[in-house]
Amino acid sequence: MPRIIGYLCPICKIVNPKETKYCLNCGHWLLDTIHQAKPVTNFSYKELNNIHSVVSWKNVLAAFVLIIIIIAVVIPRSITMPTLVYPAVVPRSITIPNLEYPTSIPTESKDFTWDYQGKTYHWHVEIPLDLLDYDRQIANVIQKYAEAGEFERQALYMMMPSYEKEYIKAAANYNYIPWIKEESNYRFVGYIAEWLNMQAEIENFDLVQKVEFVQSFVGGAIPYQVTPGLQFPAHTLVETGKCSDKAILAAAILSNMGYKTALILFEAQNHMVVGVALNNTPNHSPAIGYDCNDNKYYFLEVTTPGWQLGQPSNDLETVEPTLILPVK
Repeated sequence: MPRIIGYLCPICKIVNPKETKYCLNCGHWLLDTIHQAKPVTNFSYKELNNIHSVVSWKNVLAAFVLIIIIIAVVIPRSITMPTLVYPAVVPRSITIPNLEYPTSIPTESKDFTWDYQGKTYHWHVEIPLDLLDYDRQIANVIQKYAEAGEFERQALYMMMPSYEKEYIKAAANYNYIPWIKEESNYRFVGYIAEWLNMQAEIENFDLVQKVEFVQSFVGGAIPYQVTPGLQFPAHTLVETGKCSDKAILAAAILSNMGYKTALILFEAQNHMVVGVALNNTPNHSPAIGYDCNDNKYYFLEVTTPGWQLGQPSNDLETVEPTLILPVK
């Protein structure tokens, strides 16, 4: 049989005990005749509970669906969110592998540093002592001959071995090609050229850039200094050199790299540069070059760094060279 167990608040819909006059949840006067509370029997309470249960399950189900939707929307976004992509770090300081000899061969070491295209290069090179001794000995002989008086020169010349006489005659005629092609020096400079060319290949330099890379090395890594006489390439590498010494070294390196080269003399200006013949057009415009033996040799200043192939120095763009000596 149904019996009253409480009253349903018309405001908050909460069932209050039948002894209560005020809603325990919202405080509404349950005996209010306008908003009258409804009596709840034991049967209707079960029914009301079922309704609340259904509503509660609906709420849970709705919440579950909402969570699934949020997961479906948010997770893909987090996966496809743009991320910061940092550019590859380009090294600005590069160490070229050492050029070294077996410990059984006495050497003299030299550390070079120079800049090219915003990068700084470091290189440790060993030079055989017997090669340097030969180079310095020939340089001393020529210097001593140049400083001697006429009669002393004759005596010195008579006492010289034939190979020294050949150097004296070549220097007297401004023929500096023997200083490039001397066998031991040319072979040694071949190693220098090979190492520099390997680095240039790693950096994908084109033919013009390779020439200018060598220019940066000879012009920047080796100090300029007016030296007496003439120096072989290995001698200049270890010590210092004037324009002719550096031109001889650069021409020897580039010849070993496969370029057609020449020594270009401006006698009145007491200056020497390198000429480089190639099919590519130099980047410098207008590029200065000189025709000789069906080749056009472009001007390359190597005394100091930073000069481009074809770029004249010392206001020489309108000056005709005194002598062009192709390296064969």
